[in-house]
Amino acid sequence: MTALNLVPFLLVAVMLPGALTQGGLPSCCRKISDTHVRRALLTKYYVQRPPACSLHVVVFITVQNKRICADPYKLWTKTSMAYLDGKNGHAQKNGTQRKHTISRELQ
Repeated sequence: MTALNLVPFLLVAVMLPGALTQGGLPSCCRKISDTHVRRALLTKYYVQRPPACSLHVVVFITVQNKRICADPYKLWTKTSMAYLDGKNGHAQKNGTQRKHTISRELQ
């Protein structure tokens, strides 16, 4: 095999571990949104970081399964993350939820 034939295999080898840890190929945010919703409408969040995706953002998921790509340094983002972590802390004491997720009955 020539070196050019190995390039696609190397790319897959580099990208596959990141894709597997996120449950599939990542769906990256391409821009930061200024959208703010009521915190009660948020169900979970995760942090998107390079190199898997080009932007460093916090991705919130709403009750309608919509994604909001937020600036991780903004006050709204930080307080919304803390809100979800607080709800999650309550749920984790009951042993019912994973990190960054709240159940619908807690809303």
